[in-house]
Amino acid sequence: MKTMPFKKLLPIAGLFGASLFSSVTTAIEVNNLDAFKAIFGRYAPSGDCKKQPQIIVDETGFTFEVNGKSENATNPEFAASYGGNFYEGISLWFFPYYDPNKERPLLLTFNAGEKQGVLSVDTEFNYSGGPKLEAKYQSLVDGSPYKTCQ
Repeated sequence: MKTMPFKKLLPIAGLFGASLFSSVTTAIEVNNLDAFKAIFGRYAPSGDCKKQPQIIVDETGFTFEVNGKSENATNPEFAASYGGNFYEGISLWFFPYYDPNKERPLLLTFNAGEKQGVLSVDTEFNYSGGPKLEAKYQSLVDGSPYKTCQ
């Protein structure tokens, strides 16, 4: 039997080890945000509450204020494992709209970049050949990053 040289075996062992530690992101539907009081508040682009759009976070969920119109997202999902198995930072991830029959248009990252009070709004839409993000959501993405109002 011919043995495999160590240098050829190392990448295979690395791939096997990486597969053992890979994780699937788990999102948990939440009925309210009572457990997340630390992120409550009003967020605006760069923390300037004279600017739009704005995002309000309270126990009921998220309120998006865009061009004088408000929309409530009261059935969010907390992406509990978005940071991976060994994540120990302060960021928290939410999908504000939960519907098992639809794709999630937005991802909210609180304490984005490990900075307290910073909110990032992202999307997985708008890729070549993929779904187009609705204009009302695109303005929320374009306003990012947000900070708590001063």
